Amino acid sequence: MTELMNNTATTLDTAANDAVHALPWTDGALETVNTAVRMGEYGAARLRFLKLAEQSQIRVLQHIPQKEAIRLAGGLPPYTVARLFEQLPRPLGRAIIQALPEVKRQGVVVILNHRRSHAPRQQAMG
Repeated sequence: MTELMNNTATTLDTAANDAVHALPWTDGALETVNTAVRMGEYGAARLRFLKLAEQSQIRVLQHIPQKEAIRLAGGLPPYTVARLFEQLPRPLGRAIIQALPEVKRQGVVVILNHRRSHAPRQQAMG
């Protein structure tokens, strides 16, 4: 009886684990980014990260340690950082922006200001 219960529990654990991996954002690219970040291969992680859909990029940044998210985002193009900043939780977005070198940070701020100043006009025109 105990063996039957253990086998059932193992089967349920496996099914739950498979269900988590079946979520749309847990695709191969996400795993590749996470693995590259854990191995310290930030260049490879960034290349794969840039191929992800925006929502997957956001989830990656939210699910890896903040220190790694900051390092990963620090090597991204300023426009990408600005676009992601608008979607990230404020504490993480601010931490990423504040960790950028001064010149890059200023570039991201300019992009954000431009996007904010043109957003109402685009919606009114749409």
